[in-house]
Amino acid sequence: MMFVAVENAMELSGNLWIVLGIMATILGIGGGAIAVTTLKPWGQRAPFPTPMTDLSLPIGGEARQRFNQGILAYRERAYGRAIDHFNRVLELEPSLAEAFHNRGRALANLAKQQNAVADFLAASRLYDQQDNRSGIDWIKADMTLLAQLQADT
Repeated sequence: MMFVAVENAMELSGNLWIVLGIMATILGIGGGAIAVTTLKPWGQRAPFPTPMTDLSLPIGGEARQRFNQGILAYRERAYGRAIDHFNRVLELEPSLAEAFHNRGRALANLAKQQNAVADFLAASRLYDQQDNRSGIDWIKADMTLLAQLQADT
């Protein structure tokens, strides 16, 4: 009788390990998928790997410092932090097209397409007001790439 109880307990613990193993596998795959889409929405490559660094307007002081910090964060692929810096730049210099442009690129890298499009359009309007043809051309290219990425998903 004691032998049967021990055997049943061992069978139960063996089955428990199998169930736990299956659950860990499922959670690992699901968690990995969530992490990939949250942390690297476009997989290993960001569609916009570099920020816009040439400014169409002169800026100084805190706005310049924040812009430079945003560029550094962007290059480190810390897109959320870059967005925070560009938000502050836009509070200080609301007509700086490159701040909208870079924030749009960072948002696109995080797969936040609607917000990215809004920023690209804002940058485009400012580039147009400043008669900055190269900035408008960059926006056109970025919008085309973003549309292709959306079509592929």
